[in-house]
Amino acid sequence: MTDERSRDRIQSIERGVAVLRSFSGREASLSVAEIAARAGLARPVVRRILLTFEHLGYAESRGAAWTLTPRVLEIGAGYFAASSLPEISYRYMSHVVERTGDTCSVGVLDGHEIIHVARVEDHRPLPDSVRIGQRLPAHATALGKVLLAHLAPEELEATLAAAPLEAHTPRTITSADRLRERLAVVRARDYDVSIEELYPGQVAVAVPILVDRRPVGGLGVSSSTVRETEQSLTEVVMPLLREVAGAIASAYRNANPQRFRRSAV
Repeated sequence: MTDERSRDRIQSIERGVAVLRSFSGREASLSVAEIAARAGLARPVVRRILLTFEHLGYAESRGAAWTLTPRVLEIGAGYFAASSLPEISYRYMSHVVERTGDTCSVGVLDGHEIIHVARVEDHRPLPDSVRIGQRLPAHATALGKVLLAHLAPEELEATLAAAPLEAHTPRTITSADRLRERLAVVRARDYDVSIEELYPGQVAVAVPILVDRRPVGGLGVSSSTVRETEQSLTEVVMPLLREVAGAIASAYRNANPQRFRRSAV
């Protein structure tokens, strides 16, 4: 479907955002060629954008390598306000880590990916540790599936049509039909357990954070096959997550009354 507002968009801003998003990996710096390949832009265009960001203080170059500066954090500062989901969630996530000894995360759905917006790690961090702002495939994560399960049917079908169901391990669901079946189960029980679907040796369980029966995010615990089993995640960790997700949802609703108007009694 054609975007009716496409004529009102500013292409130069879209390109600038594409350059910023090129730095979403684990590399500390990138060359113009690497950024151009990731952003799908011509090198001269990327160079001009980087020079503009350098002038504004958001990027700097060292020889042929470019890095972002701490000033880019200003861009996301508004999202992490006191009433935001991440800031409210942090008050409760440490309780989960203390009780389980595992890593606790909050994620939100963006298309076919999950974005981690809050994370508290145990003193024994997992390999391939996720960073704030990092994107992971929704179909291969417990956090992703509890949020996909709450999409309206037409939204889910649009997401599945656009989503590459790539295999990350032999356990990853790569069939749209199998994923629909899994999401139906997740929707019925309102939690998901993922066993080595994204990384070998890693397991996870997640529940939605529901405000007025609508998900504002997902709360999950990730661990290893050495520390947790599917049974322990389901019987011990999941009930704790439900309790904490309820507390987060209540606090988030109270902190944002303008978003959630109570129906007149």
